[in-house]
Amino acid sequence: MNILSEIKDFLHNAWYQQMRTSLREKIKDRYGMSEDVGVRQVIEYLDNHPESPLPLGMNPPYEWTKDYREEDVEVLRDEVRDLHYVIYRGHKVYFPRKESVAEIRQAVRIGLMEQDKRSPHSYVSGEFDIEQGDTAVFIGASDGMFCLSRLERLSKAYLFEPASHWHEPLRATFEPWGDRVEIVPLAVAEISGDGQISLDDFFKGKIPPNFIQVDVDGVDWEVLQGAHAIIGKAKKLRLALCTYHKRLDFPRFANFLKPLGYTIDHSPGYFLIGVRMPYLRYGVLYASKLR
Repeated sequence: MNILSEIKDFLHNAWYQQMRTSLREKIKDRYGMSEDVGVRQVIEYLDNHPESPLPLGMNPPYEWTKDYREEDVEVLRDEVRDLHYVIYRGHKVYFPRKESVAEIRQAVRIGLMEQDKRSPHSYVSGEFDIEQGDTAVFIGASDGMFCLSRLERLSKAYLFEPASHWHEPLRATFEPWGDRVEIVPLAVAEISGDGQISLDDFFKGKIPPNFIQVDVDGVDWEVLQGAHAIIGKAKKLRLALCTYHKRLDFPRFANFLKPLGYTIDHSPGYFLIGVRMPYLRYGVLYASKLR
């Protein structure tokens, strides 16, 4: 690292720490008079936890998160496959060999908490959900638990997961469903090639999806750009797009989808992730075209 990079990092860290110290007051000044139930719950959480350093990252600022505890997660071992697993909705969910029991417990706790109906990370809510007979795409599938929670409704599921350590456990988890579930070991991107593929290219000659869930650590926009044909031509399509990774993604995605005929909504509640406005971020954008 050269001296200019070191100076840049030093200045950024100093700026970040300064922003953190005044964040609690800024949030209260900005949102203190809000009548939004989710916002009021955030303010209440901040009042009840004055010692909590801000921002909170991926831990939603709500008391209900205490309902999820790692010690409640039972991790079992499949001696034949030599893989750890947990039981979820009566089915085995397998995990990579490199993950310890403690890491699995933590991952499952977070996964269950994220899909709580009160969570800003919930991919579905109320009428926004997968329907019977749908074809669904899960991008950034990891353990596949969300897909598994809706699998009985689906005619076909495609799980995209480029991380190689997840391929073996995903195949083990979804083996009972045969070709009804297809695990695709590729990243989804704007342009196909070199270990990645666009949704438009992948679905050429295939039945298009009715539900697309995207959680890819901030490159969700590139996924959208590689699905112009699917999104534009769809007669029935729901998209669950994570918007907490980048602070301006929600308006960006909404402005892109509204002119294409989609109605826009969002998951309940908020994340408190960054130190710049908006301090409270919607977790998942729900876009629907139903005609």
